[in-house]
Amino acid sequence: MTPYPSTGLWKQMEAEDRIVHRDWDLYDTRHVVHRPEGMTSRQLEDGYWRAYRDFYRWSNIWRGAAAQPGTHERLRHLAYAGGWKKFEPAWDALIRSRNVVRAMPMLERTLAAFGGGRAHG
Repeated sequence: MTPYPSTGLWKQMEAEDRIVHRDWDLYDTRHVVHRPEGMTSRQLEDGYWRAYRDFYRWSNIWRGAAAQPGTHERLRHLAYAGGWKKFEPAWDALIRSRNVVRAMPMLERTLAAFGGGRAHG
């Protein structure tokens, strides 16, 4: 749970003095930016990463793909879950280096191919 700035949740937590900082780069669902109730910030963040690893294990990605109704849908699931989630550090580096703009045409073609639509441009 991320209390995004200016939302009702953020305002409530701010009033309760539970917001721990205003480094907006950390308001990304992956970092604890508030004092949780009933556990420490470390416990919450560790639990997030444990659940993330468990959910995006290759065995679970394959199981999710197998549950799709057809080959096209299975491939799309594998492309998204495997390509995005398993290689997230590479995507993050690409985005932070501001080189993602150069990769956009390739990404759009790939998504269009798996989505059944046509790429733009």
